[in-house]
Amino acid sequence: MVHEKLTPGSLRALVRLLTAVEDFSLAHGRDPYTRELLGVLRSWGYGESILLLAWDLGLVERYDDYCNERSRRVCRFNRLSERGREFLRHYGELLKLLG
Repeated sequence: MVHEKLTPGSLRALVRLLTAVEDFSLAHGRDPYTRELLGVLRSWGYGESILLLAWDLGLVERYDDYCNERSRRVCRFNRLSERGREFLRHYGELLKLLG
């Protein structure tokens, strides 16, 4: 079961991952593909496991598309789902209550 994998550390990592996806999308006008996202996080092994956890929880949507318009290479892109946006919103509200 997915929820058994959740720890306080993995919750912080989820927030960091979701924030990185959101920030990248705002800065570049497109969703990051997995290699870009893991590079931003500077975490390949653990970052990938957190990305898959976020996907299992429905916080991230993943889709395949061409890496760029000139390339035939296909990349797996990641974007926040509505549930992921809601998760970040509630996390921000929780921090306001605690702070």
